[in-house]
Amino acid sequence: MLRALMLMVFVALAPMAARAEPVLKIINFTADWCPNCQILNPAIHNALLEFPEGQIEVINLDMTHAGRRASDEAKLAVYADAIRLAEQHKAGDLWERYGGVTGIAAIIAADTGEAIGCMTRALSSDAIAYGLRESLIITERRAPGERMPDGPDCP
Repeated sequence: MLRALMLMVFVALAPMAARAEPVLKIINFTADWCPNCQILNPAIHNALLEFPEGQIEVINLDMTHAGRRASDEAKLAVYADAIRLAEQHKAGDLWERYGGVTGIAAIIAADTGEAIGCMTRALSSDAIAYGLRESLIITERRAPGERMPDGPDCP
């Protein structure tokens, strides 16, 4: 009887555990002083309201303290933190491509770090949500290594 009860609890909790890991991550190259970010960040936030919590994780590579007026030492510290965070989330190659640039966000598969799409301030919340839905389908239906989107690459 106890074993059956434990099995029922495990089965009931299993879907919650499956949702603990995100399917997608958004690698957001952002800064407080970035005018493009002031448009893009709220659009990303609004688009995410359409998705279950935990399905998509936002990773902010924040360049706020690496602005023009920052010392070289401060910039190096910000870059080191951003590189470490990008690598932790399997997005080191994105840092190599966009490092230090702001106002762009990449959608990656959480399991492999494969880039699936990009977002800029030109996209509305609805367009971002559409891109995220498409990215979820690509991630769930295509094998790792075969998740390149059918559309254009990131800028």
